Amino acid sequence: MAGTSSVGTALDSGNAPKAAFAPVSDFAARQELNLIAAAREGDRDAYGRLVELHQDRIFATLLRHVRDEHKARDLAQETFIQAYRAIHTYEDRAKFSTWLYRIALNLLTSQHRAEVALKRGGGQSKASLDAEGMPEPDATVRGPDENVAANEIGVIVREAIETLDDEYKSVVILRDLQGLSYEEVAEVLGLAPGTVRSRLHRGREKLREKLRHLE
Repeated sequence: MAGTSSVGTALDSGNAPKAAFAPVSDFAARQELNLIAAAREGDRDAYGRLVELHQDRIFATLLRHVRDEHKARDLAQETFIQAYRAIHTYEDRAKFSTWLYRIALNLLTSQHRAEVALKRGGGQSKASLDAEGMPEPDATVRGPDENVAANEIGVIVREAIETLDDEYKSVVILRDLQGLSYEEVAEVLGLAPGTVRSRLHRGREKLREKLRHLE
């Protein structure tokens, strides 16, 4: 697609993801706004620079969820392609990073629905629940039958998450599956940190109730 070649180039040349959020100076913020304005005018180099500025954070967040580098990179690239197509709709009153995370979250939600429908997935592998209400990771080696059971449990967990109300589902995915901090979740969803904590607590309770039969 015209205008997106710089997206793939920047992503392909990226190194290991850095911290999810980094302080942004006033100068850097103004520079970013200038790049956004140029990208809106069709400057592909400017948009490529925006990709370079944000790709590590988007990729790291996606990787925490899908746990597959190739899938995470594909999702990150699709995030930036969609952002390029819709950059004229971006409003400066919100952080550009927040806008990108929302696009990435929508892509993740769509992927979850597709995986549940096709009975794919199974990233979580153990039936027991930890104190947070989420399945604990299992590092032990399993036989074929155990792998099948683990995949089935993973599908059940994903289906349970999908049945949560959107206000709870979003915070559970971002906090418990993607590993964002409370402050990061609040910024992505445009909520107060206290609201994130209360929704997460309630969402975990609802999820624990749905998965109680796995204990």
